[in-house]
Formats: sequence, C-alpha cells, structure tokens
Amino acid sequence: MERINELLEKYFRGETTLTEENELKNYFRSNKMSKEHAVYQLMFRTFDEESNETTLQPVEKIKPEQKRIKNRWIQAFAYTGIAASLVLALWVQRPKQPENFAVLSGNKIQDTEYAEKYTEKKLNQVNDILNRSMKPMQKVQNVGKGLQPIQKISNIREQLNEIQNKLQIK
Repeated sequence: MERINELLEKYFRGETTLTEENELKNYFRSNKMSKEHAVYQLMFRTFDEESNETTLQPVEKIKPEQKRIKNRWIQAFAYTGIAASLVLALWVQRPKQPENFAVLSGNKIQDTEYAEKYTEKKLNQVNDILNRSMKPMQKVQNVGKGLQPIQKISNIREQLNEIQNKLQIK
C-alpha cells in the first residue's frame, strides 16, 4: 500500500519509469486495490481504453498542393465567369432585327443550332474543369471524417481534467 502511494506521487510529478507505470497499471487492473485508491481507477482505465483505440481509416497527409488547388479554383471561376459573360453578352446584344445569329471568333453565324451546340460544348468544358477541381476538396472531406475518432481523445482529456480537479478539491 505504501509502495503504491509513493508510485502515485511520483506519477503525478512525472518522475516514474515505464516499469513503475506498468506496476501502477497492473495494480489498478487487479481486484486487490484498496478503497482509497479507487478514485484513480477510472483514470487508469481511461488510459487503457485510449491506448487500445484505433482509427477507422488511416489519416492521410495533406499535401502541399493547396496553392495549386486554389489556383485551379480561381481558374474554374474565371472560366465560368467568362462563359456566363459570353452567354449574357449574346443574349443582351442580340440584334433587334428578326434574324437570329451569333458571333463566334468574329464570324457571324446564322445557324442557331450550331451556336447552341457550341455554347453547350463550352459550358460542358467548364463543368468538367469544375468537377476535376472539386476532387481534392472531396479528399479533404475524407480526411475530416478520418479525424472524427481523434475527437474521442479530447473527451478523455476532459474526463482526466475533471478527475484531477476532484483530486485537488479533496
């Protein structure tokens, strides 16, 4: 009993060796624990649970490609803005004459189906660029999901702080 009290004092000062810490862990796992040490049992159980915890997915490293991703986002928005401006310009600047035409690369095009297909093709290209640039963001979301089990550690730390505060009050 005296030995355990000495080890606990050393443990809380941060002066125990691994062997002494294992001795404390084994003591708190056993049924031979005295009632005065029952207060510490929850703390050591929590340590055991924390050491046995594993993550569901391995944590992925965030690569230094974030500048490139940001540039892709800017490009995607720029292309979208250009395409929207073109569509808006074609719609607003349509002639007051009854004839329909579009101007592409300085050429007047009378065929409305061709102009619609061309515009649709360009909008699809912008959409593809947006989809490709969104893939890294999906990876970031997966990292966030993988970090959820780590939040349990903060809960355990809060429990430890509560135990420590209770010990200081007594």
